[in-house]
Amino acid sequence: MNLDKILTKLDLDRLLKIINDKDTLQGLDKTSVDLLKNFLTRSRPVDPHKIRSNIVTMNSRICLKNIGNGKKMECSLVFPKDSDKIANKISVFSNLGLQILGSKVGTVIRENTGNNQYYLIEDIIYQPEAAGDFHN
Repeated sequence: MNLDKILTKLDLDRLLKIINDKDTLQGLDKTSVDLLKNFLTRSRPVDPHKIRSNIVTMNSRICLKNIGNGKKMECSLVFPKDSDKIANKISVFSNLGLQILGSKVGTVIRENTGNNQYYLIEDIIYQPEAAGDFHN
């Protein structure tokens, strides 16, 4: 098993709870759910108190830089119920969200498989664990 991403045990538990709740899954794309399940099996969970501050966790606020045009965008990685495109709150169930979760600052990600938009995770503005916010 290739453990290529790190996430907190707390994030893992919360995401598994969503995946196992049939009511919560209604309205979510089955492909996205399957991708997240696959992601979780390839991930390495760590204690939230021990996660490095340069790794994106749930509810982190990050700065993405579009490599093509240099524009920067602040966004938050959120659970599906909190997603909001206008407020740049990206669901972890989206292709972009799945790539962001567990990534380090400096990682380049692709917006989606049909698009050639690439982004650099330039900075983590807020990471709940680094701020001592373990209840988010």
